[in-house]
Amino acid sequence: MATIVIVGEDSTNLRLVTLLGDHGHRVLEAADSEQALAIVRAEKPDLVLADILIGNMDGCQLVQSLRAEAGWARPRLIFLTAAYMETEARALARACGVAELIVKPAEPEALLALINAALSGPPPQTAEADVLSIVGKLHQRLAELERLNAELDRRAAERTEQLEVARSALEQEVTKRLWAERELTQANLRLHDRAVRDALTGLYNRGYLEESLDREESRARRSSQSLGVMMIDIDHFKRCNDTFGHAAGDTVLRAVAQHMLSLARGEDILCRYGGEEFALVMAHASPATMLERAEKICLGVQNLEIESDGRRLGPITLSAGIAIFPDHGGSGQAVLQAADAALYRAKAAGRNCVVVANELTPMTGGGAVPPGGHRTA
Repeated sequence: MATIVIVGEDSTNLRLVTLLGDHGHRVLEAADSEQALAIVRAEKPDLVLADILIGNMDGCQLVQSLRAEAGWARPRLIFLTAAYMETEARALARACGVAELIVKPAEPEALLALINAALSGPPPQTAEADVLSIVGKLHQRLAELERLNAELDRRAAERTEQLEVARSALEQEVTKRLWAERELTQANLRLHDRAVRDALTGLYNRGYLEESLDREESRARRSSQSLGVMMIDIDHFKRCNDTFGHAAGDTVLRAVAQHMLSLARGEDILCRYGGEEFALVMAHASPATMLERAEKICLGVQNLEIESDGRRLGPITLSAGIAIFPDHGGSGQAVLQAADAALYRAKAAGRNCVVVANELTPMTGGGAVPPGGHRTA
């Protein structure tokens, strides 16, 4: 019969108590390692069965506590462990100098055979040299792990620095590309603007007028609204050029263009048609609206004070022809031609007047349209 201490209170340990007791052994139970040490000191057991993980200390700490006790024979020791942590438990048992390990649950016959083999073997000897060797190896391994960790930290820092450099370079490249795209967009807009603008007056050019006229016609058709077209010519412009020079003529063109632009609505299309001729396209405009705009343009131009090289130019008068879609043409181009024909009738009628297709509106010297001034051409 042997005295055996079982440390731990799980159900498997309780079955061990019954099994060993039935086979004639004296079994003592300890709830934890502290109680087990007290029993070992008092009872001098032959064998200790202990869970490798106990509540208040692990198996290795129990081994060290038993070996630290002097003046009495040390008991044999077998560790108990669950199957799911067998690999880790065996490694820990070897590190603690414990050769035997029982994996719970175990067959009773196998369990008794292992316990009997441990009891029949020699009692444990001092294993301080082995422990010191293991501790030395652990310190070496710890130093190696610290070295590897430091190397990993160094490489991580280098990689982080490289990534930061790459990120900075990428940000710079993205910024350059964005600026380049913005500049390209602005350059394209400037090129487009130059393509559709008259360089002297800043108004749209004839090409833009012809491009826009079809679009405005389609819009007028969809909305069943009228579309007004006005052709405007500066009277006796050649005489101004011949008398004062082309620079003075350019001054007159810019002044007239700016005055007309100041009266234009946001949706109006005002163009320099060619030479001293201008074209104005007005959506949703009735003949009365077109006549009112023509009167404001003509009166305003007559009152302009234009100078070139210290010489006053003017007064400047205008002739204009008006046509309305669809009243005077079935297309935008047809209405433009009708307005152009009305302009020539205005010039033929003595200039300084406005003609609405098939109707003549003379302007007085003061620029006002006299009552009843509309007459058939």
